[in-house]
Amino acid sequence: MQQQQRRRQRISLSLIAIVVNASYTTIAPIIPLEISKYNINERSISLIFLSFSFGSSIIPPLIAHKFQSIGTVKVMIYSMIGMSIVFWFIGHVFEMTRWISSDTSSNDDTNGHNNNKLIIVSMLTILQFFLGALFSIITTGYYSLSTLLFTNERESIIMSYIEASVGSGYIIGPLVGSYIYDTMGYQYTFSTFISLSMMLLAFITWKFLAPYLRYKESEEIDDVDVGSCFESDVEAQIVSDQSPSLSLRHTASYNSIGISSEKKDSNNILQSINIEEEENQIEQPPPTISSLIRVPKIILAASSISMVNLSWTSIEPLLATRLDNTFHIGSKQIGLIFSLSNVIYVPTVFLVQYLPKHVRTLSISILLTPIAVLLVGSNSLSMVVIGVILLGLLPTPCWIQLLPWMQEQTSKLYPDPKVQPKANDITASIYNSAMTCGQVIGFVLGPLLGSKGFTRMTHIVALLITCQGILFLFSTEKYCYKTSLRFNRKRGLPIRQTII
Repeated sequence: MQQQQRRRQRISLSLIAIVVNASYTTIAPIIPLEISKYNINERSISLIFLSFSFGSSIIPPLIAHKFQSIGTVKVMIYSMIGMSIVFWFIGHVFEMTRWISSDTSSNDDTNGHNNNKLIIVSMLTILQFFLGALFSIITTGYYSLSTLLFTNERESIIMSYIEASVGSGYIIGPLVGSYIYDTMGYQYTFSTFISLSMMLLAFITWKFLAPYLRYKESEEIDDVDVGSCFESDVEAQIVSDQSPSLSLRHTASYNSIGISSEKKDSNNILQSINIEEEENQIEQPPPTISSLIRVPKIILAASSISMVNLSWTSIEPLLATRLDNTFHIGSKQIGLIFSLSNVIYVPTVFLVQYLPKHVRTLSISILLTPIAVLLVGSNSLSMVVIGVILLGLLPTPCWIQLLPWMQEQTSKLYPDPKVQPKANDITASIYNSAMTCGQVIGFVLGPLLGSKGFTRMTHIVALLITCQGILFLFSTEKYCYKTSLRFNRKRGLPIRQTII
């Protein structure tokens, strides 16, 4: 029964990840084509895409504390409905622009054309900001639920399922979206198909998936188990103290003896011990974003995921033009090369769970990623293809293992089961924000350095990622232990809770 419950939870989280990411990835291949009809320059297009990343990085940390008070699944459902509404407006942007321009028509055709450009860019920028915020709230939600619903032994497995679903969404979205755009047009793609898909996902999550994604039930069971284990351990210790000949394995037989007076004495001693522990226990302050980002391991891990994400986001805006101008290949071949990274990524995520769960595995993944970046910047088409494939392979351990590793460090700082769900939510929001910060840096840094040459840009990006990998490897082993020790002492936490 429990195994069936786990399977349904995996299917639920995977379905949400596929649909949400497939919906989001329809934007990149469609909106630039539609915008090009209005002769809007590349800087304006970059601004539109940057607004998505800004929304993704700013909003989740601000509302992470609401996940436990409102409910993670409820927040995700509201965000799905919000995404559906935003997609409807995206589909009607150009129609609304024509309606606005007809009311404020000018005799000067040039001014009217420029006004249309300004309206389109402004509306898409605002909509992309809200879309990024809602999208990142959902991703933060299913990342957080995956680590709360599954034990440490199963975290790598569920992360593999989620990342495979994300990769599948990245493959399905552009293919299906481009097909519908070619056959039925821009407005139908977003206002009807994608908008209704997100609304349908919200309904399915509320009606069918929500019962399998409730954390409180499992939390209550865990609390009972922990409490009973603690009580039995204390009773066993009392028995062993009173009679040295009795060991832990003889506790059950000892309790079965009908000596009521000794039981009463044991219960009285147990209650007095509990009262003393409650009086002497240091009340641990609740986790906050500011407290977690001061932990060196957390901030180093967050900056590492930003740098790893930089490997692709700095290349993505320029690669299509590079392939067209340098190698003179068609749009279908370019689309195939873009999809290779995600095609190799999906099966790789299931192999990562067999790698050792150690900080060195993460460091090696970060240090190998620059190799793929350098190959993409090569002047040989075959090397570029190999580099794109390796971009779906080499950073994968970092994508799969880094978030559970961050939450493991957080759980050591905040061992109280009552605050761990909130700590997990905040950690997931930090991870998600750091990932989208990598998108912002990549979208800005890529075109900026690309003006000096695509190959030079890849060399600089590879150097930045290499430096981050070296810093992560050595700092997490030495410096972070001492700093975390000082962090715990400052907050009045016992040394045994220090990150090791």
